[in-house]
Amino acid sequence: MKDEAREYFKEILEHVKAREIEKYGRVLTDEERDAIDKEEEREREDEKKREFIRERFTHFIDTVPPRYIDSTFDSFEGYEDKIEFLKKGKSAILFGGNGTGKTHLGYAYCRYFAEQGKRAMFVMAYKFFDDIKRSFEDNSTSKVLGCYKDLDYLVIDEIDKSYGSPTEFVHLYHLVNERYNHMLPTVLITNAKREGLTELLGASVLDRIASEGAIIEMVGGNYRKKIGVA
Repeated sequence: MKDEAREYFKEILEHVKAREIEKYGRVLTDEERDAIDKEEEREREDEKKREFIRERFTHFIDTVPPRYIDSTFDSFEGYEDKIEFLKKGKSAILFGGNGTGKTHLGYAYCRYFAEQGKRAMFVMAYKFFDDIKRSFEDNSTSKVLGCYKDLDYLVIDEIDKSYGSPTEFVHLYHLVNERYNHMLPTVLITNAKREGLTELLGASVLDRIASEGAIIEMVGGNYRKKIGVA
């Protein structure tokens, strides 16, 4: 049995040597084989990472509506300093009038980090509040909040257009607070004016976002008209 094993491994070694001569023109040393094996292992690990990132990005991009499918930081004009801030992955409140590009930046923010393999979600406020409301029926509120709480990056749009009850807004505070405690950034988007932010979001939510993030006012001409979006 031992002789058969030795013969088997001898055949394998001869086959390896033949392949090395065909590929490299000579038989490699053990050190060279070890170095090649390590390099091939690194390449396999790198490919696994690339595939992981592709899956994360595909998961995000599948949720983006056609109108915003090409929304990136590079395709947004102006606010260069604010964009550089958002690229750091900080929390923020984007507020301002209609058509100033807030939603574009929100999607660009998520896309930027999804391209790095991070879990990013852009959600409309009414969807978040609807999920909370439905969770009351089967006592799954903690589970629903967990789906939002554990994301690497979260953007909630049109906070001012939601019809959340006071109870549901309490859950918004809990969500922001949990993410704040776990150092996970949250971006809130609203058409409200600066003086209405505290009344809309509550002092606690505003404080959590602003303490380590930024309150960014979007002003100027109608961004939709500038880029030809209806």
